Amino acid sequence: MKALLWMLALAAIAAAVAYLLQENRGSVVALVPPWRIDVSANFFLLSFALLLWVSFRAGRFVQRVRDFPERVRAYRERRSELSAHRGLREALKALFEGRFARAERAAQRAQSVAPIASLAALVGARAAHRMQEYERRDEWLERAEHDAELATARLVLGAEMATEQRDNVGALRAISQLHGAGARHIHAMRIALIAHLQSGHWAEALRMVRTLDKHRGLPAAAALAYRVVACRGLLREAGPDGTSLLRAWRETPAEDRILGEVALDAARRLAAAGLYSEAGRALEESLAQQWEERLVEEYGVCDAAVARDRILRAEAWLRERPGDATLLRTLGRLCLAQRLWGKARSLLEESQRRLPSPETELALARLAEETGEEPVAARHYRSASLALQARQEEVLRRAAERSFRREPTI
Repeated sequence: MKALLWMLALAAIAAAVAYLLQENRGSVVALVPPWRIDVSANFFLLSFALLLWVSFRAGRFVQRVRDFPERVRAYRERRSELSAHRGLREALKALFEGRFARAERAAQRAQSVAPIASLAALVGARAAHRMQEYERRDEWLERAEHDAELATARLVLGAEMATEQRDNVGALRAISQLHGAGARHIHAMRIALIAHLQSGHWAEALRMVRTLDKHRGLPAAAALAYRVVACRGLLREAGPDGTSLLRAWRETPAEDRILGEVALDAARRLAAAGLYSEAGRALEESLAQQWEERLVEEYGVCDAAVARDRILRAEAWLRERPGDATLLRTLGRLCLAQRLWGKARSLLEESQRRLPSPETELALARLAEETGEEPVAARHYRSASLALQARQEEVLRRAAERSFRREPTI
């Protein structure tokens, strides 16, 4: 429709011009002594219009000739930029595919354009790091140093790669520079957390876990695992000294003390230091929040001085959980520590009847030794040995099945 309107407009203009030229009777006289040139006005106008058109085209041609070198330079720059963009795209694609050598080669092709070269250098650094070519990685990072817009990206990437290489000092230095520039974000805090954990900075790691957990910067399972690692590290750092260990345990936040693995580790360390009362309280606090058989099992490890109090607590639990085989075994071991032979025997036999286990067989064997029943003790030791052997074979069989399921099929 638009083309049709243009054609009609041009036809109207042509008709109007033809009409005017037909009606125009004038002439143009040019006197150039000794000559005189007479031409019609129409011819003069057409000649003048043609001269203007030829002059315009000649001027355009001269301008194009003059601008030709600049146009060639701009064309080459566009080609170089397109090639650099293509190289960056290929580098990213190869990096995500795990083809690190190809990614590094593509990043090298993207170095011809300054705005893209620094970003491609970071891709090349990551690829070189994956291939454990650390000198080339550092060279790639140096190429990106001059780009202020990528300063944060370079520091975060450098810290992440340093953490993977277990260069925790370098990682924390990079994170410190990042924070000094005023940039704080969740991923950098995650990297710093890993570096602190690998360095054994347990208190700082625990603080960062709490901060990340508050801002939802970690999955719940990961945050829980990191808290357990940090708390156990603080207990291990306290050493075997009872006073230092007890101080470290009391300084542990209450919400961390009730974690099963933390309470179990603390109870074992406190018991090894002879602090059975504190070990029992650590287990009781955790069991009050969640019932775990391994904590109940550890509750039976104590000396005669605290066994009576633990028997009373275990009997209260047994009234709430009648028939719990692990609790019956723990209570039997506590009675064994108090030399309550008859009660210990009935509890252990009841536990074995409900859920046979080599641990109960060993407790019955020790009871038989204490009461002088050597043949009975030998029988229980033999049963425990066979049960442990069967358990080990079952574990090996399941491991073999999992390994077989992971093997690729042909």
